[in-house]
Amino acid sequence: MIEGKRLKNYLIYAIGEIVLVVLGILIALYLNNWSNQNQIKKANVALQQKVLVQLDKDIKDIDAFRKVLDTVNQVYLKTLGRDYDRNKVDDRGLVSTILFDVKDLGLDQQNMNWIDNALLDNSKASEHLVTLSGTYKLYFKNIDDIENIIYKKFASNLEYLEATQPWYTKLLTDFRCENDCINYLLHDEGHKARISSLRFLYANGYGDLVKGFYYDLSRMRKQLVASMEASE
Repeated sequence: MIEGKRLKNYLIYAIGEIVLVVLGILIALYLNNWSNQNQIKKANVALQQKVLVQLDKDIKDIDAFRKVLDTVNQVYLKTLGRDYDRNKVDDRGLVSTILFDVKDLGLDQQNMNWIDNALLDNSKASEHLVTLSGTYKLYFKNIDDIENIIYKKFASNLEYLEATQPWYTKLLTDFRCENDCINYLLHDEGHKARISSLRFLYANGYGDLVKGFYYDLSRMRKQLVASMEASE
C-alpha cells in the first residue's frame, strides 16, 4: 500500500511537471508570436507611411509630366497648322522638340518594390498596398509599351530625313535649321503626316495612360489613408 501510494504521488507529480512544462512552452510560443506580430504590425505601419510619402511624390511627378505632354501637344499643333496655345510654345526649341526630343515619364518604381518585398499583415491597409502594387505594374507595362512605340517612330522619322533631305547633315553637324529645313518641317505633307502620328501617340496614347495613372493613384491614396486612420 505504501509503495502504491508513493507511485501514485510520483505520477501526480510527474504529470504536474509535464503540464507545467507544456504550459511554459505554450506561453513562450504565445509571447513569441505576439512579439512577432507586433513587430510585423510596426513594420507595416512604417511601410504604409513610407509608401504614402512616395505616393505623394509620384502623383506630383505624374501631374507635372501631364503638363509636359500638353506643351509637346501644342508644339505639334503649331507644326500641323492648327490652333495652339502660344504661351506654351517656344519657337527656339520647336525643331528640337519635333525631331529629337523624346519625352518619357521616368517614374521611380520604389513603391512597387517596397510593397512586393515586405511581409504584410492581414489589415485592410495591406490589401490596399497589394492593389496599389498591381496598379503600378499594370501602368508601368503599358507606359513602357507606348514609349517603345514612340522611340521607334522618332527613329523611323530621322532615318527617313537622313535618306531624303540634303539639309539633314547641316542640321546634325552645325545645329542649324535654315530656310529649306524650316520650310520642309512646317509645310511638307509627308512630314506632317508623320508628326500627326507622333502627336496621336503622345496626346491620345501616352496622355490618356498618364491621366488614368494620375487619377488611379489619387483614388488609391485616399483609400490607403482611410484604412490607416481606421486602424489607429
